[in-house]
Amino acid sequence: MEQAVETLLHGREFKQLLESKILEIREKYGLRKIDVEILYYLYRFREQDTSKDIRAAYMFTKGHISQSVEHLQQMHLLVAVPDQKDRRRVHLHLTAAAEGIVCSIEKMWEDMTAVIFEGITEQERDTLHTIAAKMTKNMEKALTATQKQKETDANGI
Repeated sequence: MEQAVETLLHGREFKQLLESKILEIREKYGLRKIDVEILYYLYRFREQDTSKDIRAAYMFTKGHISQSVEHLQQMHLLVAVPDQKDRRRVHLHLTAAAEGIVCSIEKMWEDMTAVIFEGITEQERDTLHTIAAKMTKNMEKALTATQKQKETDANGI
C-alpha cells in the first residue's frame, strides 16, 4: 500500500491536527476531548442521540461515554431524557448552554476542513468521497465475514 494512502487511513496527521485545533476549545470550556466529540456528535446527529449510538460511531467504551455524559450533565450542557416507549433507552439532548460551545466546535471543524482540502478541487473531493465510501464498504464486508467465521468456529461448525 502506498505510504500516502496508509497515512490517510491511519489518520495520524489528522489526529494531531484535530488535537491542536481542539485544545483551545477544551481549555476555554473545561472539557475533555471525549466531551467535545460527544457534544459535536449530538449536534450533528440529533436523531441518533443515545449512548449506544455514540458508541457505534466512535467506538468509545461504555464507561468513557458514561463518565463524559455525567460530566456534561454536571456542566448543564446535556440532559438525559428517558424514552417514552422503552425505559431502557435514554436520549441525550444538548441544552441552550451548549450552543456557544457547539458553535465554537463547528467553526473549528470548518477551519480544519478548509486546511485539509486546500488546493483540492471539487471533482477531486467527490472522487475522494466515492473512493472512501467504497473502501468503507469493503472493510465492513471483511469485518462481517470475519465475525461470521468466528461465530462458526465458536459453534464448532
